[in-house]
Amino acid sequence: MARVQPLRLNKVQESTMRNLSSMVSTMAPWSHWDTTDPNPCLWSGITCSVPSNRPGSSAVVLHLSMSRFGLSNSTVIACLCSLDTLESLDLSKNRFTDLPQQLSSCPLGARLRTLNLSYAQLPGPLGDFTGFRKLEVLDFSFSLLSGNVDEQLSSLPRLRSLNLSYNTLGGSLPTIMVHSLKELVLSGNGFSGLIPSEITMNTEMLDLSYNKLSGEIPPDLFLAGGLHTVDLTGNRLEGHIPQGFSRSLYRLHLGGNLLDGSIPGSIGDASSLSYLELNNNHLAGGIPRQVGRCSRLVLLNLASNQLNGAVPAEIGKLDSLAVLKLQINNFDGHIPSTLVNLVNLNVLNLSQNSFTGEIPHEIFQLPRLSNINLQGNKITGAIPTSISSPQSLIELHLGDNELTGVIPTMPTSLSALLNLSHNHLSGSIPSNIGILKDLEILDLSYNDLSGPIPSSLEGLQSLTELVISYNQLSGSLPAFRESVAVDSTGNPDLLNYTANASDVMTSTEDHSSAIWVAAVSFVVGFVVSFYGDGIRHGWLTG
Repeated sequence: MARVQPLRLNKVQESTMRNLSSMVSTMAPWSHWDTTDPNPCLWSGITCSVPSNRPGSSAVVLHLSMSRFGLSNSTVIACLCSLDTLESLDLSKNRFTDLPQQLSSCPLGARLRTLNLSYAQLPGPLGDFTGFRKLEVLDFSFSLLSGNVDEQLSSLPRLRSLNLSYNTLGGSLPTIMVHSLKELVLSGNGFSGLIPSEITMNTEMLDLSYNKLSGEIPPDLFLAGGLHTVDLTGNRLEGHIPQGFSRSLYRLHLGGNLLDGSIPGSIGDASSLSYLELNNNHLAGGIPRQVGRCSRLVLLNLASNQLNGAVPAEIGKLDSLAVLKLQINNFDGHIPSTLVNLVNLNVLNLSQNSFTGEIPHEIFQLPRLSNINLQGNKITGAIPTSISSPQSLIELHLGDNELTGVIPTMPTSLSALLNLSHNHLSGSIPSNIGILKDLEILDLSYNDLSGPIPSSLEGLQSLTELVISYNQLSGSLPAFRESVAVDSTGNPDLLNYTANASDVMTSTEDHSSAIWVAAVSFVVGFVVSFYGDGIRHGWLTG
């Protein structure tokens, strides 16, 4: 079988590539661009191809990546501009200072479809792209751009993806190019004003997060047929959540705004929804039962609102759910027993609400749970003995409730934190807590625990903080490592050997000093008295 010969560039482009290699080795010797092969088509970051309309001719450069070269000299751009066959150019993670202005008159724009200048450190306004009519993908993210954006993009009729995220751009949102856009990412800038309704005309992915956008969300914004991702997190949007949702919607992030009203029941129409974040708003009312129709949900975050009432049993239908965050609301009633159906649940946070009743013992049998936070409720009863079952649980918060009974055996997987503080737990601290070798923080404060502290706790090699204050503990405090911060305040019968040994030593020294002073005083007094009597009676006269 004949060996396939590598492609070779025409003489003009081969000369251009050699000149480019020479410039890079002079300007950025640290770039480690491997150009040792005499054939530039075999260099890293380069793709060559023979034009389809000229079979048998020399190859040309189609794709060129010079990312992370640390380039800053604009003469490189002049050399690149002669590669008018380029369809893709990656100059990301360099340090050009006037690149947009140079590119505006660059002939390579005639065929270029993808231009990546992310992390390129380009202070100043976005340049003119008049000559780039075939450009489809433009990425200027994290590049220090400033000013407004609109007319610069008017000559890009084929633009499908625009990423200008994390610059210091401002003004109104650009819309002049939305008729062709599929992806628009403008996050982390200073865009202000209203969201224009036409911005999702053909868009499939829209990210306007962390700007200064205000006003209400357009009522039909989430209805675009092919729309799958919308992220409006961290703006100043107000009013109600729109009623209409596309069936194609996959991610919806509206957290960190000023939205009020209730969660619309029509959310159940978003049958493809996998990620829903409405946290940190002013939403009120209950969770609509229709949310149970979003059977593909993986993440549901409704934290830090003013939601109330009981959590609907329909939550238990979300058997794909991995993260459920309902903390810092006004939910009440019992923790729904249907949560035991969430077999993929990894994080459960119901803290800072008003849940009552007992903890459903089946919850601790969910196989993938790693973090449970029920802190700050009104939960009563004993901690279920099924708490020992989880194999993946690393963090458990049950503090600030009304739990009673004794501390049961804890799962050996616990490593980050175990917080049982501010309850009514009684009995002794179980010695088997000492098997939690990876536990970092243990808080048992403000309970009714009694008896000695088991010496097995000395074996918690990863422990950094132990809080056992305000109980009824007695005996002596074990000798923990110096790196462990121990708070044992409020246990009057607990002897801290280190502190008391010091007290005993100080007391002994004080007592010895007192005896010595008394003895000296006695001797001096005796001598003075004897001398005085001798003078009076003539014993010491000559």
